[in-house]
Amino acid sequence: MINQTRAAIVTGGAGSIGSATLARLVARDINVLVVDKDAHQLEKITGKFSRDRVITFACDATDPQGVARATDLAKSRFGRIDALVNVAGGAGPVKADEIEDIDIKTWDHVIDLNIKSTFLFCRAVVPAMKARGYGRIVNFSSIIARGEKGPPTTVAARLPYATAKAALLGFTAQLAKDLAPHGITVNVLLPGLILGDKGTRIRERFEALPADQKSAMIAAYPIGRAGEADEVAAAVEFLVSEAAGYITGSELAVDGAYL
Repeated sequence: MINQTRAAIVTGGAGSIGSATLARLVARDINVLVVDKDAHQLEKITGKFSRDRVITFACDATDPQGVARATDLAKSRFGRIDALVNVAGGAGPVKADEIEDIDIKTWDHVIDLNIKSTFLFCRAVVPAMKARGYGRIVNFSSIIARGEKGPPTTVAARLPYATAKAALLGFTAQLAKDLAPHGITVNVLLPGLILGDKGTRIRERFEALPADQKSAMIAAYPIGRAGEADEVAAAVEFLVSEAAGYITGSELAVDGAYL
């Protein structure tokens, strides 16, 4: 019998946004494969969900073989892939403020973490979506794609990060046009400052800043505060829904009017 319950893959699922997205998708009766390289954190955030509904796969999202195995697992366990949410990304662990301080290893790492991971997972799920004539893909860019004034703060390697996130806007625009005839939508989110839970990398970097720098960062947001992970997840929830079928190739800022 064909499984009628929808299924999704969420990459970068061990972080705050990935975790919040998982919770919202499960609440909508969607089965989810959660992917992240941090196996321990994956188990921690998915432990409260039924193993019939939520499964995990630990791998590097830039590894083609790992991506293929993750996608095959989702298809074998759920019988279908209806949605892909590419949260995986980031600015890397190496602080490099100036172009002359950015080595090739740092550049390649940030570019691959954001662009290659998104490309690999999109390429892996599209055949199954085309076969069913239905799919929802949500990619993750950032407000940094438009550039950012002033000294870098919570973003470790801002230049390659901005480059990668800008590239994802073009990637999404083209892929949306390519896949629209197949009933597959592709959209991209541009979150602002999302601090996440206590202990997460971005929150720790923010909390470590001097008070004046923290105030300046918040002042850049007319709404007067940082965003919550669940506010980003709410946008994902809508874009993967049936109601969003005529929305594709769109850039949705979740940024408190920063842009």
